Amino acid sequence: MDHRAIEIDELQEAELENNSAGSAAGSIGGDPLELMTKWKPSMPNGLTSPPRNYDEAGPGHAPTGSRNETVTYCLAHVRRRLGERERRFRAGTSPCTIFRIPPTLCGINPKAEHPEIVSIGPYHRGRDHLLEFEEHKWFFLRRFLHRTSSDEASLVELLAAEENSVRSSYSETMMLLDGCFVVELLLHIFRGDDAIDEDDPIFTRPWIIPILIRDLLKLENQVPFFLLKSLFDFSSSTRVEAKTDYLCTLALRVFDLAYPRPGALLKDYENLQCKHLLDLFYLTLFPTNPDPCNYPQMYRPSDQSVPCVTSLRPSGIKFKSKKTHDFLDISFRKRVLEIPSITINDFTTTVLVNCVALEQYKENSSKHITDYVSFMHCLINQPKDVSLLCSDGIITRFSHDDQYVANFFNKLGKGIVFNVHGCYLSKQFEELESYYYSNWANMMRTYFSSPWSVISVFSAFLVIVLTVIQTVFAVLGYRFH
Repeated sequence: MDHRAIEIDELQEAELENNSAGSAAGSIGGDPLELMTKWKPSMPNGLTSPPRNYDEAGPGHAPTGSRNETVTYCLAHVRRRLGERERRFRAGTSPCTIFRIPPTLCGINPKAEHPEIVSIGPYHRGRDHLLEFEEHKWFFLRRFLHRTSSDEASLVELLAAEENSVRSSYSETMMLLDGCFVVELLLHIFRGDDAIDEDDPIFTRPWIIPILIRDLLKLENQVPFFLLKSLFDFSSSTRVEAKTDYLCTLALRVFDLAYPRPGALLKDYENLQCKHLLDLFYLTLFPTNPDPCNYPQMYRPSDQSVPCVTSLRPSGIKFKSKKTHDFLDISFRKRVLEIPSITINDFTTTVLVNCVALEQYKENSSKHITDYVSFMHCLINQPKDVSLLCSDGIITRFSHDDQYVANFFNKLGKGIVFNVHGCYLSKQFEELESYYYSNWANMMRTYFSSPWSVISVFSAFLVIVLTVIQTVFAVLGYRFH
């Protein structure tokens, strides 16, 4: 976790250095919002900051002039390096909550990892395919200011009051613009304005709404939730138009457009404490009071604890779609494995990848999504496994094709470290493996795995019965003779 926090600080430095000249002269284009960009005083010889190391410095960066200037430069360099070491030490205990996708999960599904239309925060800002929507953010900021009857100065003061907290979890000088954009976007989508502005970048292109919702749920594309909440509470008009006093409720209503769930769920999470929008959605995926892990201490799982579907079915295990809105609720009773149906589309792949990535940074907490993905990875090895689960209604017909689903779970499952000892599905793992290696399951696979096997067994049984009958009649005939 440490190197992620360090990376956030380095992003801040890069942003500040890139904008130092413009910040010293004043705001860019005279916009008051740009005053939030920090200015760094120049170092001797026109340097905006000391070089990162002596190798980078080179002869061109060596300070010249009086001895005092040399001492001043060297002292600044030493202090800067000492400050970096101190920052590394603090990173492990810092409240940073927004990170990059872990390297082990990179490349599994780029569409699920990187923003497709809009960049929020510094990680992807400046990418060519996202530049168009950078300009659209100002459209939403103007709407926010007009709707709340406020001015730029009041928003800058709001952000200034939150500056320390914002920087401790995310280093970015344009957080105000992104924060207003997210709040206004959620309200904009929820209302679905009938009167469409011809300059509206969303409702003139409604096909981008599902993509925007996915972009809001990507780990590298987040804004601290407390900042969003401050902007949501900034004006009473927002709560009136959102028809709720809670930002959590507004956000979940928007997410329901892509992932519908019962309305009663919103009441349970209307004032949930979360780090950002992805964390909010993540916390609503599993029960608030999950059952404790009933992991048997004597159980030692094998490398492949649960065989794939094509191996389990011939063993006498039946698969059934479970009627529930909680896709994590998997049960195994009386040789029937019940799994809630799930649609593997662009939205669910985005959620699964980013929630698994989020769990990698959650210390000392349950990892339900990682457990679920690991379980499904065991069940799905090839497209035939997916086809069988589709026939049982577990993977819906609205999903991607069988090969895509199989590849997705294989890649995602191999990219995570799974600990069955703390798994909420530990009981299901143990019972499935225990049954699979039982004598009864072995007999089912050997003699009843295919129609021809059944015919062979029946034929052999019939021969034995006929032989016994023939023997009985022969004995009786001999006796009476």
